[in-house]
Amino acid sequence: MSLRTTSPRPTAPPRAPAGDGAPDCPASPEAGQSVWRVITGISLLGMLVVGQLYVAIPLLPDIGRAWGVDQASATWATSAYAATYALISLFTGPLARRFGTRTVLVAGVSALAVATACVPLADSFGAGLALRAGQGVFAGVYVPLVYAYLNAHMPASKLPTALTIVSACMAGTIVAGQVESQLLAAVVGWRGTFWVTAPLLLVGAQILRRVLAPEDPARAGAAGASGEPAARADRGAVRRMWLRLLPLYVVGLTCSSTLTAVYTSVQLYGPPSLVGDGQAMLTLRATAIPALVLGVLVAPLLGRIPARKRGAGAFAVAALGICGAGVFGGTAAGLAGAMFVFMLGLAAIGPAVVQEIGSISGVAHGVMATALYGFTLNIGGGVGAQIPLAFGEVRGVGLFMSALLGGCVVLLVVTGRRRRRASYVTD
Repeated sequence: MSLRTTSPRPTAPPRAPAGDGAPDCPASPEAGQSVWRVITGISLLGMLVVGQLYVAIPLLPDIGRAWGVDQASATWATSAYAATYALISLFTGPLARRFGTRTVLVAGVSALAVATACVPLADSFGAGLALRAGQGVFAGVYVPLVYAYLNAHMPASKLPTALTIVSACMAGTIVAGQVESQLLAAVVGWRGTFWVTAPLLLVGAQILRRVLAPEDPARAGAAGASGEPAARADRGAVRRMWLRLLPLYVVGLTCSSTLTAVYTSVQLYGPPSLVGDGQAMLTLRATAIPALVLGVLVAPLLGRIPARKRGAGAFAVAALGICGAGVFGGTAAGLAGAMFVFMLGLAAIGPAVVQEIGSISGVAHGVMATALYGFTLNIGGGVGAQIPLAFGEVRGVGLFMSALLGGCVVLLVVTGRRRRRASYVTD
């Protein structure tokens, strides 16, 4: 006979019928709004916000010349953005409780637009890094708050698809952001790339203001305060929750560092036929986009698979792709095929991990849990930009990162089994 153990859990918010036979969803102002307007607005703006982390990769030669450094040193333009992006994400929970999620998102994106317009004005390496770090400060609120918003407001029947679309779009910026910057730089120069993006960010901020449900900061603060006695009453349960979340943060950090490391290594040490040919490099980056689109199309089917199993399978596919980059990294065709497979796995990794984080953390800790996830993603992005310098070749980076991704598969499987054993007591 098996009995499921019980432990105190945070009280869930009232739920309202989703209609049409769908599972219940949280009762919120979102219920009266178009789900797809929200998903579309968050996804498209997310590509611009997160894309600012990666736009510097194709611009490394131009940025280096403008700031008086070589390409290897110019990679710090990516790391500076990622470091402050990661740091500020830790404060998104208190900010959202104090001012409301929509207000913080709109203000952050608006300020990011101003900082983006200032980056081309830098005339030295130090000033350039400071302005890139300033971008990261204002962009850092975006990822954790939109994921927390979706987990709290999206109907349960739409959540896997919503997370897949949003995650695929933001993950796709590793490709789309580079393609955008390379195309724009060819027409308006590297400085113009930032100046074109700034007004688009301002437009995106106003779209967010229209599509997101307004929240009462006082009510959010009261809800947080009411949860504090329960948390104090069972510190052990809260501690166990964070221990269950830890493996998910580790795999998130590994995934984001792999993204940045591989594309940076291709830019620095790729085959001469790629590095010396802008059109060939553009084609390589664009070949990964169909994989992300395919990931979105199959999202409803993948959503039927438990999140942790889905994540482990996606990491296995991604590891296979990056291993291919290590083995076939000497040719443009080999790299294109390998990156297609990697991005196919990546399209399923993000939504699976975010859904699992939301399931474990619950309503009371959801914002903080996703904030820490955003922190690890951006730390990984910053670290990944420096990994290629330790190898000096695409092959070494590909094989090393594929081994780490394989380790993520093992970590998810092992911790998943331990969690299931801990959930039952056998007489």
